[in-house]
Amino acid sequence: MSSISSSSGKKVHSNLTIFDFYFPMSVALQLARKRKLMTSALIRDSTSLEYVFTSLIDEKDPYKTLSTGRIMAKAWAKKLKDDERLLDAQNFIQATIRFYWNAVHNSSSKQTSLPAPYTPIEEVKLDNSVLAVAQAIGRAASKLDVITASYQIGNLYTSVLPESLRSGNGVFYTPPMLTTRLLDMSSSAGVNWSTASVADPACGGGAFLAPVALRMVDALKDSDPLAKLKHIETHLKGYELDPFAAWLTQVFLEVALKDIIIGAGRKMKSLVSVCNTLEYSFGLKEQFDLVIGNPPYGKVKLTEEIREKFQLSLYGHPNLYGLFTHLALGMVKSDGIIGFLTPTSFLSGEYFKKLRELIRKQVLPMEMDFVSIRKDIFEDVLQETMLATYRKVSKRTALVSTICVNEIIALPDGTIKRNDNGFCILPEDIGAPWILPRNPEQATIVQSMCKMSSRLKDWGYKISTGQLVWNRHKNQLKNQYSKGCYPIIWAEAVTREGNFILRAEKKNHSAWFQFEPGNDYLLTKNPCILLQRTTSKEQDKRLIAAVLPQTLLDRKKAVIIENHLNMILPLPNANVMVNLDVLSAFLNSKAVNDAFRTISGSVAVSAYELEALPIPDAAQLIILEALIKTNAAHELIEQECLNLYTTY
Repeated sequence: MSSISSSSGKKVHSNLTIFDFYFPMSVALQLARKRKLMTSALIRDSTSLEYVFTSLIDEKDPYKTLSTGRIMAKAWAKKLKDDERLLDAQNFIQATIRFYWNAVHNSSSKQTSLPAPYTPIEEVKLDNSVLAVAQAIGRAASKLDVITASYQIGNLYTSVLPESLRSGNGVFYTPPMLTTRLLDMSSSAGVNWSTASVADPACGGGAFLAPVALRMVDALKDSDPLAKLKHIETHLKGYELDPFAAWLTQVFLEVALKDIIIGAGRKMKSLVSVCNTLEYSFGLKEQFDLVIGNPPYGKVKLTEEIREKFQLSLYGHPNLYGLFTHLALGMVKSDGIIGFLTPTSFLSGEYFKKLRELIRKQVLPMEMDFVSIRKDIFEDVLQETMLATYRKVSKRTALVSTICVNEIIALPDGTIKRNDNGFCILPEDIGAPWILPRNPEQATIVQSMCKMSSRLKDWGYKISTGQLVWNRHKNQLKNQYSKGCYPIIWAEAVTREGNFILRAEKKNHSAWFQFEPGNDYLLTKNPCILLQRTTSKEQDKRLIAAVLPQTLLDRKKAVIIENHLNMILPLPNANVMVNLDVLSAFLNSKAVNDAFRTISGSVAVSAYELEALPIPDAAQLIILEALIKTNAAHELIEQECLNLYTTY
């Protein structure tokens, strides 16, 4: 392939080709046979394999090329040594960008030069086959609109990064359909693209800055190219910690505005500041009409200076996106708009209660969209996600906030379907969890929940976590019974149907615990409800509960409950209003699971959220108790639980 040549770099990490890492012969043969490109006799060396991949490029469907190329690039990067991977990955993406840049400017006689990286990247010699993949991806991306191309290449960049770097910095790029929706929400909130100053405090990849720039261009339709360019340079700003991601942002901005730049007759100024935004001091001149973005996610350790700066929103373990939300409150002008894509855990999690208070004091939540399905939208993101807009207010006259709530569903054609969940009122207690319907079906349940004043404590119960952290007691875990042993209750003992089965079937799950002096705190001697602590949004049930049987305790005297289970226990000296069997059936019902989904946004089934869950007065459970007592049909029990949450 004469159009591809290896760079004469300073470092050579490996002479292995991308196919040595990824392309098993069986896979290559299958692909060759599938598309009838060549016989297996050609698949013998890297040059032939290079030709195999190039021949697999689908000129009519660039997404197929991007998908295949990304799989190969990820597998290649995964096999690199840890101390080489970041540099090699950046060289690979830089090569991809060069091919992309040349392809999108191919029809222009006035091609501008590729922006220089913010920080020079040490050059690495990449094998020709690796460069062939970069060329194929760059060429395929050039056939897409710039917003989609930036997402595809940005996502490729994160996928070839060292995993510790990606997860540690919470780097996940925004799909174009969600970018478009958040910009539309910002327009509905009152943003005027012809006058608004806009900033993204974590702009890596340009997911928002490039489309914002295009909206500004459309709004300034009567201006000449130079005037448009000057306006964008003074009204659009990005901040980014990663110099390489910042460079990607500038590249895609210049691709999006290439006709404007060529028409203006000069290069565009850099619109991205490379800095730790959390440490950056924003002056009064750096406040914006719109602060928009998809901030990084994940728990983080803070310096004393940053902890002091964000103390008003911190409680317990800090999360990056919570810090960026606090930051945005200070970046936005009075009457300005914040538009963020974040996890939903801040709506109810205990660690976010001070952030909820700060939000309620400084801004009015306006509209929230819950992303219905994460699959094929965010790769490797476990949290439930949402889009939200807020308006900054100079003075709060009331603590009551009414929010427009929607569900959005990704469609195969790259668009979204929006379902109206109605308007919801936030609680008067500004630090309390926000109860919001994730879909239209939950809207009726939320209306009933808002009228309920009872909580589990009013029924006479508290919630604790299973006491056994197994890896702290490895030497006491036994597969065979011996004197002084107690059975261990693991999460798998609680079945999806709400039954209890004593079993230890998973790897490292021993059946017995050898008791030693001082272990009394690990013993459970009385019946309780056992509830799995980790369930995902995609599961049929978020609450999976069963009663710890008295018969087991009679035989074994006590058990050891592992900490992947919650324990719902009677409060000391409390008047228990609902018995364990009724409570278990109640928690396992679809209606209560739907109610819990309106208050929980993470995979954790936390005691804080369970204790905050609105439930009916105990006196209203007379019919449910009778149904449980007479072993009524499951359908009748489900219907009664639904009645409790829809006719309140």
